[in-house]
Amino acid sequence: MNLLVLLSSFLELMLGVTLIALWRLNPRHEHVLLWGRSAVLLGMGLALGVGMAPVVSPGPSLDLLAGLAAAAVMTSLYQLMKGSALYRRRPWSGRFWAGLLLVMSVGIAVLAQQHKPWAVAFAATVLCLGNLRCAAWIGWTPRPAERVMTLLFVASAAVHASGPLLHPLSQSAVTHASGLIVQTLLSLTLIIVAAAGAQKEARDQALRFSRLAEHSLQGLAVMREHRLLYANPAALQMFGFPGLAQARQSDVLQELVLPGEAQSSQARHARVLADPEARIEWEGPRLSQDGRPLYLRGLSSQLVWDGAPAELIVMLDETARHEALEALRRQAHFDELTGLPNRNHAVEALGRLTAAGTPLLLVSADVDRFQLINETLGPEFGDRLLHALGQRLLEHMRQCALPSSVSRLGEDQFLVLVEGLEQPSEAEALARRLLEATRQPLRLDEQELTVHLSVGLALSPRDGSDAATLLRAAESAMHRAKQIPGSAHALFDPALDRRASSMLQAEQLLDKALRAREFQLVYQPKFRCGSRRLSGFEALVRWQRPDGQRISPADFIPAAERTGQILPLGELIIDMALLQLQSWHEQGQVLPVAINVSPVQFTQPRFADRLLERLARSGLPRGLLEIEITETAAMTQLDEVLRQLEQLGAAGVPCAMDDFGTGQSSLTMLRKLPIRTLKLDRSMVEPLPRPEAAAIVEATCALGRSLNLEIVAEGVETEEQADALERLGATHLQGYLLGRPLEPAAATALLQSSGKDRPRHSPALH
Repeated sequence: MNLLVLLSSFLELMLGVTLIALWRLNPRHEHVLLWGRSAVLLGMGLALGVGMAPVVSPGPSLDLLAGLAAAAVMTSLYQLMKGSALYRRRPWSGRFWAGLLLVMSVGIAVLAQQHKPWAVAFAATVLCLGNLRCAAWIGWTPRPAERVMTLLFVASAAVHASGPLLHPLSQSAVTHASGLIVQTLLSLTLIIVAAAGAQKEARDQALRFSRLAEHSLQGLAVMREHRLLYANPAALQMFGFPGLAQARQSDVLQELVLPGEAQSSQARHARVLADPEARIEWEGPRLSQDGRPLYLRGLSSQLVWDGAPAELIVMLDETARHEALEALRRQAHFDELTGLPNRNHAVEALGRLTAAGTPLLLVSADVDRFQLINETLGPEFGDRLLHALGQRLLEHMRQCALPSSVSRLGEDQFLVLVEGLEQPSEAEALARRLLEATRQPLRLDEQELTVHLSVGLALSPRDGSDAATLLRAAESAMHRAKQIPGSAHALFDPALDRRASSMLQAEQLLDKALRAREFQLVYQPKFRCGSRRLSGFEALVRWQRPDGQRISPADFIPAAERTGQILPLGELIIDMALLQLQSWHEQGQVLPVAINVSPVQFTQPRFADRLLERLARSGLPRGLLEIEITETAAMTQLDEVLRQLEQLGAAGVPCAMDDFGTGQSSLTMLRKLPIRTLKLDRSMVEPLPRPEAAAIVEATCALGRSLNLEIVAEGVETEEQADALERLGATHLQGYLLGRPLEPAAATALLQSSGKDRPRHSPALH
């Protein structure tokens, strides 16, 4: 009897250990662990309570043994019930069931002290009800194994119930034999169910991963020794293989990996096979099986395949993105029309070379009158011409012994960079050869066209040690070459660059200076010939910066005309001149003041109207403000100037032609213009009293008298010049001999003393 119980206990222990071992293969299935523990505890309980009890003498030892056996059996029942509930995903209240079974265990122990058969009967009842609860949780399902489990739980309950019925202390051989059979079958069924569940889950998981791999847009491949073991459809399609069988026949390293990538691919494969934790990201070019170029991004790691390490490669086809990036990179660095490097590429190359201190020549070449070609022959022809010219420049520079490059800088501008040239003579010799090469006609279809280039030359480090400075120098020289007729070249001239910088500075400061009213007028006096009495003033504008710097009118007047700021500047000059005239008029002494008017001002249709309105508001006689316009302005804007001068002359505002003798005035124009005064330019006055100069001045004065014009001679600096002018027929003198430009206070003082004749050979006023 004891042998049967011990055999049953040992068998339960072994079955429990088996279940625990199954659980360790897949720890997510907690119910398998619980069933294993239940079997182990049940075996221990049987061994302690039934198998060992007959050989232990009554007393405390037997009571302790019985208590341990009861605790083991109750804990086994708890584990069995919890495992069954979790298996069927039933709600489980561990606190409730643990408390209930603990109370029952205490009850069994108490009953055992009073009357052992009662304790055995109570324990059998608890075990019977626990197994029936497990049977209810498992239920009658379509699965055969689960039905067998339910039946065996019911049978186990019957065995537990039969124990007290067949023997008061549950020591019937029938009970133990049937219990051994039923419990063994139940444990085996639990093992089968656990194994089947694990197998099903493994199968489901494999199916899931298989479906993921088969339907993934990422390419998956398994390699060993560069032989393909597996590839999903995405990878097969990526490389152009119709199926896995064909792909396995290929030599991946020889057929799909470019020669330059083979070494790195082999090294990566070896590293992955040697290190289970390796995760290597890579990207690079590959070939499809039909030779189509690919660009892949991948991740390589180790995978055990058929019991041996292999390389698992996850791949993305980045070919389209890579080609798009390459196209953007090319677009960013190469000109689409000519295929030559563009401005960005040229500036980067120039920056690298200048940073390295490499001596070089920079050639900026611009096509002359390219807009005329576009307008006459069409933009498409112009594009083809630029392409052909770029190729002509490239072919010529390839014959150069020094490293060189040709870039397209702008619409019709090219940049040639030649390394190793330092001497201006070498640069000019190369420019002459370049112009000679491009002077040959370009033939496009049936048409031949000769192209003229203006070429600017800048040398590094002579003209600049950085890309921006050198490029600016070359373009400055190119613009100077454009002033030379035909194909021409010019070296960078630092003096001209300083002049350009001064002009730019004047343009940038003009607007701020106008708002701050940094301009003021000085007044250069005019005197009548013979008496040398003061007859009027010419208002000249001066620009005094707050920092004390004076900017020459030769710089800021052209800058104001280029930028259109001559309009507000001209308005300011008129305002200041009128205010000064009003001040003199209020003092009772006033003479006419002449102001220079830019041709840009005459382009304003209402210039004359606004000037007359301001004169009316000032209350001054209109004859006190004289308008001077240059001979060149009168010639270039004749129609507009003539209309507005006639309006001013009719209103009583006198007008004068300034700088006469510098332009190409005709007698007809002099007759048409409503002017009262002709001002001889200083270039006519300076040679006096030489006979040839005197003849020209005398003829001009005679012409002026015939047209009833006053003749004002500018730039009179010597008494000999003044005497000659008076003798030749001039009516007024103006120059440093008689008076320099005066500040308003000094001009006022001169005006107050103007009643006296000025003696000859008097010092000039300052």
